[in-house]
Amino acid sequence: MKDKHTDALAVFILAHGLAAASLRPMAKAAGTSDRMIVYHFGDKAGAIEAGLARIAERGVEALEALLPPGPRPATELMPMLEGIMQSGAFDASVAVLLEVAALGLRGDAAMRAVANRIATDFRDWLAARLTEPERADELLRGIEGWGVLRGCGLDAPFPTG
Repeated sequence: MKDKHTDALAVFILAHGLAAASLRPMAKAAGTSDRMIVYHFGDKAGAIEAGLARIAERGVEALEALLPPGPRPATELMPMLEGIMQSGAFDASVAVLLEVAALGLRGDAAMRAVANRIATDFRDWLAARLTEPERADELLRGIEGWGVLRGCGLDAPFPTG
């Protein structure tokens, strides 16, 4: 049951963002009561963290399904990621990550820790998909910077690797 609720929380957060993430609306979206959300996740923060972890997990699964197997040079991987990211399929996920990062910058230690886990996991995933894993930090900065600029309405080129 907790797994089903986690999936529903992830869908809710992607659709509405963190600003709308209060217990009652999240519980309603999960088809349960706010008491059951607290029972399963400890509190609102635990529910949000679980939903965010599921979003990150599903994002990596989706990328894996869209990419050919095995490590590639950055010059091959980045154009593949560009096509995926330009499609808009990950816009909601990027928006949520930016929200989490912004909360971390504003001093929310829990959101900073969540943002750190998501970014670290994505960087590690990138490193595993690259034949030159030492470039993962550089490419992560490029991808995340591109996402910020896209969110600002700027038509910046996707990093090429």
